[in-house]
Amino acid sequence: MSALIKTNIMPKVTPGARLLGEIITWTASGASVRHSDLIRALKEVGLDESVARELAPRHAFARACRKLSEARIIRQIAEDEASIQFQFTQESKQGDRFSYDFETLLTLTKKTGQVHCDKGELALLAQEELDRCIAVRTGSDITRIVQKLFEREADLFPIRPQGGAYFVPQLHAGFIDRVQSLLKQLNGQMLRFPVPEGTASGDVSVKEAVASGLSALIAEHEEAIASFGEDTRPDTVERAAERIRNTKFKVEAYAALLADQKHQLELSLATASRKLRQKVESLAAEREAVLVSLGRLFN
Repeated sequence: MSALIKTNIMPKVTPGARLLGEIITWTASGASVRHSDLIRALKEVGLDESVARELAPRHAFARACRKLSEARIIRQIAEDEASIQFQFTQESKQGDRFSYDFETLLTLTKKTGQVHCDKGELALLAQEELDRCIAVRTGSDITRIVQKLFEREADLFPIRPQGGAYFVPQLHAGFIDRVQSLLKQLNGQMLRFPVPEGTASGDVSVKEAVASGLSALIAEHEEAIASFGEDTRPDTVERAAERIRNTKFKVEAYAALLADQKHQLELSLATASRKLRQKVESLAAEREAVLVSLGRLFN
């Protein structure tokens, strides 16, 4: 370490330097909590508990099937407004061959989460596992909730293609504090690495991470616009316009971090806005042409 310092390879940080933000990473792999405890923890740290919605019985049953299918194959065979029906097929191996025997039909009531089948022991096992899945949230659930919280309140800019480690601008430091407190209550962990302003490599890396994240967001806008067709609902178009406006706000908010990348992002946003306007005009013209054609047919 002393050799590195003497040769000035280590970046110099001015005492009391302003922070650009933090690199954060978290894990919730060991977290497994009851839904009620998750709601309580969100409220205690002042975060929006609506991100932890009740798990619908049909989705909980999909999780329950992971345990129930250890010795059988489970397939959905019917569904109506009130229920879903599954066929349970026993799988067994004899010598070098597998054999499959019909076991039972199980019906899941979508509203209440009750299961019914003609095998009492299996019905009891299925109901217990379903109830457990409805009540418990896994580490993967917690990770998705954290990501959803950031989508609503802050921004995560990946610093590696595979994700898992993110740069978060300093203006969101208070929000990071609350998320860290949440993870701690849920037996998870967040690691935070402050990024000071004034180091050449740090400044450039932050600029590239933020610009790359915003560029990807703009690309998503353009992809969505390109997919619009005659069946696209007006409110879908309105949401697309709102997302573009929100991205413009982000570019302005992070102007100091973006440096010379800001202008290019503004040009890309202008292009996305123009494509949205052209798409709306094109769809309106197509609808008008259809109406004219129909009018001719009936005149």
